[in-house]
Amino acid sequence: MKSWEYTSKDERSILVRTVDRDDAPNLHEGFRSVVDEGTWLPTFSANSYISDWVHWIDKTKHSRDILLIAFLDDQYAGHLTLQPEEWNASQHVAKLGLIVVKPHRHVGVGRSLMLSGEDMGLERNYTKIILSTFDDNEVAKFLYQNLGYRIVGIRKNHFNMPTGFIDEVLMEKELIS
Repeated sequence: MKSWEYTSKDERSILVRTVDRDDAPNLHEGFRSVVDEGTWLPTFSANSYISDWVHWIDKTKHSRDILLIAFLDDQYAGHLTLQPEEWNASQHVAKLGLIVVKPHRHVGVGRSLMLSGEDMGLERNYTKIILSTFDDNEVAKFLYQNLGYRIVGIRKNHFNMPTGFIDEVLMEKELIS
């Protein structure tokens, strides 16, 4: 099991590591809690089960999928996913997903997951990471741009959320080993 250690902005310990099967309930609950906020993800219900997460964790053992989990002072704080693009000619590209649960935001958990994800991405022969975020998610855009991700496009009115239409911001970063 690979792991990374960081210090949060408020001097607490952040541990990021690859997942194991016992992490499935945390991954499920973390995703569900962010979906339930109704603000940051373009889905209105968390229609997955813990068993789906166990299956995905098992898949990472024999695929290029990456699942990392973060703990802030031993409490689940978030997770990161990297999955290969589906096209044969773009297998060097990973799609990123990031979850940081509300009580642990703004202290460096997202940054720690991103840095660890880039490290693992290079190990799995990814040379580029792509992601998207809502245009009104200023905190996420700031984090991604601060880490060297650049905006490559905007899909106008792409998501019809309960608060109205929201643009999707497309970002990418070339990884350098």
